[in-house]
Amino acid sequence: MQISYLQIKNYKSIRELTLKDMENAVILVGKNSVGKSTVLTAIAAALGACPVTAADFNEKGQNIEISMTLSLTQKDLNLLYKNKKVSSYKHYSSWYRDFCTKLPSYENQLLTFTFTANRDGRNRYQDGFHKHNRYLAEVLPSVYFLDSQRNLETIQTHLLAFLEDDLLNQMRTGCCLFDRAKQCTHCFSCIGLINKKTPEALNAFEVQKLLEYKLYHMNLKDFSSRVNHYFSRNSRSHGSISYDLTCHTGDIFQVQGLLRQPSQSLPAPISRLGKGMRSIYLLSLLEAYMEDADRMPSLILMEDPEIFLHPELQKVSSEILYHLSKKCQVIFSTHSPNLLFPFNSRQIRQMVLDPQGFPAVRAQTRLSSVLDTLGYSAADLLNVGFVFIVEGKQDKSRLPLLLEKYFSEIGPSEGEQSRISILTTNSCTNIKTYANLKYMNQIYLKENFLMIRDGDGRDRQELVRSLCKYYEERNQEDADRLPRVTQKNVLMLKYYSFENYFLNPAVMAKLGIVASEDAFYSLLFEKWKEYLHRLPSSRQLIKHLGKDLDTEEELREHMEEIKIYVRGHNLFNLFYGPYKKQEQELLKAYISLAPKEDFRDILEPIERIPFFENRKKNFS
Repeated sequence: MQISYLQIKNYKSIRELTLKDMENAVILVGKNSVGKSTVLTAIAAALGACPVTAADFNEKGQNIEISMTLSLTQKDLNLLYKNKKVSSYKHYSSWYRDFCTKLPSYENQLLTFTFTANRDGRNRYQDGFHKHNRYLAEVLPSVYFLDSQRNLETIQTHLLAFLEDDLLNQMRTGCCLFDRAKQCTHCFSCIGLINKKTPEALNAFEVQKLLEYKLYHMNLKDFSSRVNHYFSRNSRSHGSISYDLTCHTGDIFQVQGLLRQPSQSLPAPISRLGKGMRSIYLLSLLEAYMEDADRMPSLILMEDPEIFLHPELQKVSSEILYHLSKKCQVIFSTHSPNLLFPFNSRQIRQMVLDPQGFPAVRAQTRLSSVLDTLGYSAADLLNVGFVFIVEGKQDKSRLPLLLEKYFSEIGPSEGEQSRISILTTNSCTNIKTYANLKYMNQIYLKENFLMIRDGDGRDRQELVRSLCKYYEERNQEDADRLPRVTQKNVLMLKYYSFENYFLNPAVMAKLGIVASEDAFYSLLFEKWKEYLHRLPSSRQLIKHLGKDLDTEEELREHMEEIKIYVRGHNLFNLFYGPYKKQEQELLKAYISLAPKEDFRDILEPIERIPFFENRKKNFS
């Protein structure tokens, strides 16, 4: 679930501001006092994560109006159904029909509504059909707002409560044992079922209900009868008094975060962390929490992730936010270029003040202007003759091994730095790649670069054309600021990723990675039948072949296709995982033993580049 459209009216300094085509990540950039933090708090207010106060209204006291369109996937609907949101029907078809009836503004997987607040303290969710639709609040995503103070108690308590066993969460909510959508009324209809079980067969929830039943019948039942006898006689009332027994599970079972350090004899509460490390801790907590595929839809809002952090940790924060954006929507503001690099240009929104001095968003983000404003420079590119841009941190250490084998005068001489620079990126279309290309143009590297992109089992020529077209469009937006990206600047790997070039069983057997070539295929086939065939990339291979690999012989016959279509990380780790500490030495030895033909589709394009043409080593 994510916000795809947002319009804010009359909230604090914002008169009217609109964000369209929002993606899984939205980064707000701009100078101070242009309304970035105001946008974040407006979103939090509309989704019920922070209260609307008197200070949030403008001078005229106009109603605050925040309109949103939420994009819901089938996975979101399944989770809402599982948790009985909006409707308690047991069958999905009935639940979905009732869901659409109660939320009439839901259409084509889009849910539209407007949050309004007036100075009298009345808040409403309007959907174009009702002045206030109470069901809308049930489907809104959970909001985790990391403001500039980095207050972690609320978020930590919320997340740790959800990480507890589902049964304990049911106990906390006080729901009925038979139907979690209903509140327990202490009718004790469940006791008959509980009494039929042995003590070992009872779960914690059933033990709680049995305890409540025993306590109630021990004291409250007789006492309530006596109270009602006297109350009826004294008041002549037709009503009766009842007493609800509540077991405060939340007070009995609490989770507390502690930091244990080797230099300290006793653990300290995490609340004592400095604000910088609080940021890293909270992001790590969210990252771990989001790993569970069954989490309810969430939204992360963060104000200036870079504050209190060293530049190196700023880069760590950007990587965490990038990974989080794959699992839930992330919206944050920043003044640091380090936070932009994993993301693409569509996810950046440049905020400015309009001619009247009100916050506004540029219709088109000017990346060159953004990077200049944020003071970006690429020190890694100084005094080098050629630049490689690779996808993945591991490739930065593996590519030099191949280059050193087949080319000379590229490594660092004594007292000098390397003649080449290898820059890593999550994607050849993200901000880091753009920024490096922009800087290369300024220091006359111009076209002396090569982007090496994973094949990912897709059409290589189509991927090359789309990448060149992408930068052609960027150049039209930012004239004369980027070097021209042509097909000669793009190397699309034949195999799924760089790892798959290290899967020659004959070479691996010589190095002792596998006992023999037969052992290689035997292990690969065993793991294929066990789990590899279920990978999304493996399903693409099966689709390409028109059948599964049913025998080890078939696997041998289609080894080339396996390298092309199956995710390299999974194949590489299957064989090289036990040798993590010796990986660099093993790969260097592998390249030394492997025939040049194995790396032909990488080496031939590099050999045609003038910088490398006269640096080829002669092995004759």
